[in-house]
Amino acid sequence: MRASDAFKDGTLSPEEEEGAEDPEALLKEKMFPWHNKKGILSNISTLNTEFNTFRGLNPVKIFVTGPPASGKTYYSEELAKYYNIPHVHIKQLTE
Repeated sequence: MRASDAFKDGTLSPEEEEGAEDPEALLKEKMFPWHNKKGILSNISTLNTEFNTFRGLNPVKIFVTGPPASGKTYYSEELAKYYNIPHVHIKQLTE
C-alpha cells in the first residue's frame, strides 16, 4: 500500500530526482492542489458562495403590496419573525 498524493509532503523519490529534467517543476506538479490552503475560517465567505451556487440556493424576495390599512406591515413583520429574516420597510418621502 502507498499513501495518496494528498498526503505527500512535496518530496521526490531518488529515482524521480535522477530522471527529472526540472525537479522543481515535477515537485510542483506532485503537490496536492489545495482549494483553500488557509482553512475554512479564513475562506468562509467563498465557501458560502460556492455552497449556495452549487445547490442553486438563491435568496427569496417577497414584495407585499396592497391598499392602506390592509395589514401589509403586520403580516410582513410576522413573516420576518417566523422565518428569522430581515424585514425592510420602505417609507415614501413627502415634500
